[in-house]
Amino acid sequence: MGDKDIDRKISQILGLDERREKDSELYKVFSEVFDKTTIDTLAYFRRRGKIEHLLGVISTGKEANVFKAIDGDGNYVVVKVYRTYTTEFRRIWEYLAADPRIGYLPKDIRKLVFVWTRREFKNLQRAMKYAIRAPEPIAFGNNVLIMEYIGDEYPAPRLKDIERELDKKEFEELYEFAMGSIEKLWKRGDMVHGDLSEYNILIWEKPVIIDWSQATVKRNRMALTLLRRDLRNIINYFAKKGVNVEDLDEKFRELSGD
Repeated sequence: MGDKDIDRKISQILGLDERREKDSELYKVFSEVFDKTTIDTLAYFRRRGKIEHLLGVISTGKEANVFKAIDGDGNYVVVKVYRTYTTEFRRIWEYLAADPRIGYLPKDIRKLVFVWTRREFKNLQRAMKYAIRAPEPIAFGNNVLIMEYIGDEYPAPRLKDIERELDKKEFEELYEFAMGSIEKLWKRGDMVHGDLSEYNILIWEKPVIIDWSQATVKRNRMALTLLRRDLRNIINYFAKKGVNVEDLDEKFRELSGD
């Protein structure tokens, strides 16, 4: 594939008029970050109607970029694109190596990222199966994950972003939601989120938990450590907001059986 073909695919995926100068921020972010595999994967989803155009950047990070997009039916969706050459290689490898659901781990970092993407898709499916509020997974391929969009014209804000607007009663309700989600996930789903905090709870009509890439099952040797991390994050955060929280050690013993 030549440079012109790649350029044309990028323009189509981003919904840019090829007659315009490609000077948008979205074009710059996309063309500087994503490789041929990513572009081909997005083009494949575009042919299937899963993506029509990418509309804007929701968030960027060392591990992945998250975009607001529109699908072939005119609905908003989220497109999460993992970087195929990530600085998070060691963390990804450690999480996958400890997960009993994962078999052979490829040595190629690109293929490892593909496994990581598939795992987040499966984690979202499992979370929803046990009635945890999470974005509905739609499709995945290689390093691209397509999910339900939470929000309206603008993406739903994270708890951290609007905490100053909330009163004590709202914090109390959110604490019950977060702790209830941890308990339901652990007891019914045999699973733990592993990175639950104010940064990955979206505030919408009902709160929604996002960022499920590191989530894993109870059988994982890291599961208890991750469970304690989730409990500590939530208890410490809401205690600072004046909520009457549970004792961390007692709650951990209750759930873990230790």
